[in-house]
Amino acid sequence: MRGALASQQRRLFWLFLVPGLIYLIGVRIAPAATTLFMGFTDWNLVRNQAPRWVGFANYTKLLEDTPFLGALGRSLAFAAVATVIELALGLAIAIFVNREMRGRTPLRAVVLTPMVITPAVVGLIWYILFHRAIGPFNWFLSGVGLGPIDWLGDPVIAPLAILIADVWHWTPFMFLLSLSALQTVPKELYEAADVDGGSSWQTFRLITLPLVRDNLVVACILRAIEAFEIFAEPFVMTGGGPGRATETVSLHIYKSAFTFFEMGYAGAMIAVCVILVGALYSLYLRHVRFD
Repeated sequence: MRGALASQQRRLFWLFLVPGLIYLIGVRIAPAATTLFMGFTDWNLVRNQAPRWVGFANYTKLLEDTPFLGALGRSLAFAAVATVIELALGLAIAIFVNREMRGRTPLRAVVLTPMVITPAVVGLIWYILFHRAIGPFNWFLSGVGLGPIDWLGDPVIAPLAILIADVWHWTPFMFLLSLSALQTVPKELYEAADVDGGSSWQTFRLITLPLVRDNLVVACILRAIEAFEIFAEPFVMTGGGPGRATETVSLHIYKSAFTFFEMGYAGAMIAVCVILVGALYSLYLRHVRFD
């Protein structure tokens, strides 16, 4: 009887496990392995030929590929700037909301609303807002004699427009993580600081910041990884232009693969980006496990 029951339990175990394994292998492992293989081949879909093994030739070529290196640098710079701004705004809003006040719950819901919008829709919203002819921003600026501004067509201003859209979209994420960290700080510490006559800045610097620092570091690493991979907003708003001013590394890889059909070369670029993201993720794992 026990043997039959154990056998039935094993069958149920595999029955529930198989769908997950099929998904993991078919949707995650197999595409990743195929991409890694493509990075070592010369494969252009237009030439209609089988992938040809070239070893590390694609990776050597990447070291001299100015457009790729430029896109990589723009993505790294964008991730750094966006993460810092979103952390500062998210933490400031969290500190403001993390106190007894009327309408606190509706205010939290309003602040979190942008985060639930898909990136492509966010790009479309801000494309309309920044449009040179019909955009509300230029309508207002023209009304006060300061416009119009070519938000999406100027190589200096266009990256700023992408940054504004990303900050609006993902500051709620940093706000949410900051608020959850602030709520772990014992209120007794604030009461003691108030009795001792500590100022707001001293309370924040000596009590709040040391206690939430680890949580904020984790939030910054997670956000930097996502910001580095930004694709939808520049794709919808500028298409990477003007010129290459807003061409991120994800958008550059997309163009290489699906505009010029250089699948092998695109695979090598993806592998390099995965290594960079993996380095950031290793910092996250080390911080979570050991701090």
